[in-house]
Amino acid sequence: MQTTVAPRPTLVSNPPTDEAANGTVERFRSALSTGAPWPEALLTAIGEWSAPSEVVDGVQLDYLIEGEAFDWLLLAERLLREAPAGRIPAGEAEELLFTGMLPDGITEARVKSLLGPEKYRAHLNHFYGVVVEEALWYAVEREVEKERSVLGLQHPFGVQNLIAERLYRAELMPLLRQFQREHRRGRRVRLTLAQSRAFTYWLFKRRIGNSEQARIASDTRKGLRMLNELRERAAADRG
Repeated sequence: MQTTVAPRPTLVSNPPTDEAANGTVERFRSALSTGAPWPEALLTAIGEWSAPSEVVDGVQLDYLIEGEAFDWLLLAERLLREAPAGRIPAGEAEELLFTGMLPDGITEARVKSLLGPEKYRAHLNHFYGVVVEEALWYAVEREVEKERSVLGLQHPFGVQNLIAERLYRAELMPLLRQFQREHRRGRRVRLTLAQSRAFTYWLFKRRIGNSEQARIASDTRKGLRMLNELRERAAADRG
């Protein structure tokens, strides 16, 4: 069960030149056009990618959070948009982007091999530090709401602070202000999606640093159970 933070992967500190990005995209498209299995072609392109962020069609895409957590699915979504028409089954691409699950036959060892060990460890940082952490928050939110309903409390006021105190030993707004100060972002409360993920990863590291190993393991199991439940629910909804 991965709860430690991996070394920084080998992504360069500046966004790629158009030439570098286009080179990776073109090799990805060429591999698909010549009949390479799309998961292998995609993971090879992701393993080759060297930039932590870029702007695509005016949208900022941050693939590397805090220099440690690699959101390879965000990069996968960007690359899949470049695939030649008809080369990737729509259902398989949708399954990947909704659940993070590659088609059968792509083992975890193969993923690690194609991404490279450093990027793979950074992927685990993102998985546990953002994806599972968000699921853990939702699991605790459900616990808190159930406890409050027993007491006849139906309004949502204070729920967010109760969750934050239970997980991070502080109310949410002071935590957010501390995060913003440390990242020199002023006092704004509303976060972009990328900033929200960075905040989640920051909270994860705070929780890991302030908790005993037994509690870390218990919370991780709780987050994983909730994540599996959410994925099963999403799969059922898609039919």
